[in-house]
Amino acid sequence: MYLTATLITLLIALSSAFPGRPHHHQSTHTRRTQQNTPGTIPTVLTNIGLTTLVDSVVKAGLAETLSGPGPFTVFAPTNEAFSSVDPTTLNTILKDVNLLQKVLTYHVVASLIPSSGLTNEAIARSVSGENLRINVYKSVQPEAITVNGALKIKTFEASNGIIHVIDKVLVPEPESNIIQVLEKKDKFSTLLTALNIAGLTPTAKSDGPFTLFAPTDAAFSSLPAGALDSLIKNPEELKKILLTHLVAGTVFSRGLSSGSIPVVSGANVKAVLGLNRVTIDNAQVIEPDLFAWNGVIHVIDSVILQPPTPEVRDISMILNKESGLTTLASLVAKAGLADALSGPGPFTLFAPTNDAFAAIDSATLNTLLQDVNLLKGVLTYHVVTSTLAPASIENELVIKSLAGESLRLNLYKKGKVVTINGALSLNVLEASNGIIYVIDKVLVPDNDKSIVKVLESKGKFTTLITALGVAGLKNHLDTAGPFTLFAPTDDAFKALPSGALDSLINKPEELKKVLLDHVVPNTLYSRGLLSGQLNLARGGVVAVTVNENGVKISNSDVIEADVVAANGVIHVINNLI
Repeated sequence: MYLTATLITLLIALSSAFPGRPHHHQSTHTRRTQQNTPGTIPTVLTNIGLTTLVDSVVKAGLAETLSGPGPFTVFAPTNEAFSSVDPTTLNTILKDVNLLQKVLTYHVVASLIPSSGLTNEAIARSVSGENLRINVYKSVQPEAITVNGALKIKTFEASNGIIHVIDKVLVPEPESNIIQVLEKKDKFSTLLTALNIAGLTPTAKSDGPFTLFAPTDAAFSSLPAGALDSLIKNPEELKKILLTHLVAGTVFSRGLSSGSIPVVSGANVKAVLGLNRVTIDNAQVIEPDLFAWNGVIHVIDSVILQPPTPEVRDISMILNKESGLTTLASLVAKAGLADALSGPGPFTLFAPTNDAFAAIDSATLNTLLQDVNLLKGVLTYHVVTSTLAPASIENELVIKSLAGESLRLNLYKKGKVVTINGALSLNVLEASNGIIYVIDKVLVPDNDKSIVKVLESKGKFTTLITALGVAGLKNHLDTAGPFTLFAPTDDAFKALPSGALDSLINKPEELKKVLLDHVVPNTLYSRGLLSGQLNLARGGVVAVTVNENGVKISNSDVIEADVVAANGVIHVINNLI
């Protein structure tokens, strides 16, 4: 009776879908028809090869309905999705037309939901009468969109709606909250009792949504002797443990990625995704994606025990305990900065490794060690008086150091490579009063000089500086930029054929074109240079070759890389491009 009434309701809704539309919508429909629309939903399903679904729709007597005016949204399982259904279950569905209609109409919404309408935690009412939950997971790569945990693979338009292809068959069940789903199983009696004692049953019945990592009875039985009884007698401690298993929001398995997951207790659990295995801290997921109307349940084989409170370590403490940062720790103490970096902060410290300090010229290092004020200036150039979280780093981000001079951060290789003034970020360490980025170079303050000022401070670019002035580019390279300049030395200009330089000097516009072939309109430190082509400031491209022998820009070798400027970076080259 329920299914028949649902279908009658659907047919009545469909029959009234067109007459109530304004005339201009009908005109639009006519125009689309004239423009060879892709056909109705059954036609499109056939054309894209979803033969099992099409056969099922015909067998259930729904083909005519889905050929009607609509609009409909169909979440369409692939042939492989049907093949993965237990054969006994599939045969039962196929032999019972009413049950088949129920399953198929669970995949249909009697309205149009375009891809832009698939938003996180959106709820759509299916024609069968049960809800469908949409989730969008931007933290996984590539971004995943799911319907009751089934992954949306592709979208196709039809003349009377839209089709979202999914990788699972959705099975309608009487709508149950998380507690009711647990009660229907025969392996969660201990968990249900524990939730009740801890006062969390009403929470797990509420709208949520939640993700519950649900330990089985066997998981509780495997706790050390007396541990469960102790927890039962201490409801507050039990509550903390159980809240470690609860996540705010619906995270189906498609939304899980390796890394930290914040849980309702305020702690984090660590997810690790292997080839055929998912673990949450010490527990393995043994049955994922049990759907509830207020979230999802992942069954796990162990109880996640509340992690101990981590040791609170400030920046100075971390420097003294990290074996690779001992040189920095001793210099911080020598400069009298240890107490400051133990203070409340917050700070961001860019921390050169021992190897980075060892790479400095010994005379320069000795000068630093003998002049405390100079040492303090160099060290405070590595400090920012705020916490710069990794997620907040954007390409070309410029921040002010404690020394008063700017630092430029760049992202390369789709964000996998982070540099600070060209120094590579090797690791990130969290501290109680800030954050530490371990880097592979010592940063040297240079009074925020522009590219032109840097060139002028060297003794080998007089011809380049003159040429920039003649071409009208000197002022341009003094602006904010950012720029990357491949800078030919005086020797590079001398190597030009006889009379070539004088000819260029006498033709400023031609000279300008040549010089702009040496400028890239963003900051490309050596860590960001890859073999291929670079877009130049004047609109052309230049070939880049990076190998074990070094870096070549067209016919020129980079003989000194990563000369830092306030408005970009300079790479010194031995020939004109």
